[in-house]
Amino acid sequence: MRHAAAPDASVGGGQGEKRSHRTHGRTSVDRLEFEAGLRREGYSVVNASLTPNLRVANHCCDFDAKLFVLGGEITVTRDNKPEIFRAGQCCEVPANCMHAEHVGPEGVAYVSGRRRNGPITREAFESDLRREGFEVVHGGQTAGFTEDMHAHDFDVRIMVLGGEITVCRNGGSETFRAGDHCESGTGRCRLHHYWQG
Repeated sequence: MRHAAAPDASVGGGQGEKRSHRTHGRTSVDRLEFEAGLRREGYSVVNASLTPNLRVANHCCDFDAKLFVLGGEITVTRDNKPEIFRAGQCCEVPANCMHAEHVGPEGVAYVSGRRRNGPITREAFESDLRREGFEVVHGGQTAGFTEDMHAHDFDVRIMVLGGEITVCRNGGSETFRAGDHCESGTGRCRLHHYWQG
């Protein structure tokens, strides 16, 4: 198992001090530092959780994955060697690497990075959603549809199959076109939907 953190990774201490520490032989890193590293390396950042005691048998993923555990624990088994990851720890599983997963009794919350070597397919996008407990819903809007500012009490992930959608949030906007995908967590956002016929 390769770990995503460098041996000298720092975690912010009190009053601006930086400190480095290890937990169970793994380097602990700061969440923001981890996410920044993912983006620099071309990973998409995904926030997710898995239910307690979930077991996923040996499988391969079609993407490189890096995982930073926020709470709970997950055991990742490769080459018949189980390794437990807890809050503050991170690991890496390359694409097409056979592995199994076992979530601890409290579940696990994590930030993960995914990097594919090509565009994501609709099937792979839906598979990712289902694996992470999302409900998959197919839908669309008429051209020029606009919603007022509103808040979600759930996370949303969208893959655009045709046309485009502009998502306005945090004072900015971003347009997604066919084949693109985006994530919107709980909070206030304003959506403008433009769909081609």
